[in-house]
Amino acid sequence: MRDTVDNKEAIEMMQRCKSEIISLRAQIDRLKPKADAYDNLAIVLSLLPRQSVGMGEDVVWTLDKRIRELTPKPTPPEGSDRG
Repeated sequence: MRDTVDNKEAIEMMQRCKSEIISLRAQIDRLKPKADAYDNLAIVLSLLPRQSVGMGEDVVWTLDKRIRELTPKPTPPEGSDRG
């Protein structure tokens, strides 16, 4: 068993790597316009009004607030002023 790569094997390996890099670059070049279009579409869609998915008004909280506002405050009993 040998631990080294001879020049022929190294050259073949480098050629395979080179071919793979060239192939991937060509694939990137083909996909780039689609990626750019997707990015632009995402920008446009985020500018359009959308249905709110946030939290709506909490009806229980609103009712509780109005109850507190409309409930008369207790009056202190007479003679309780400590002044």
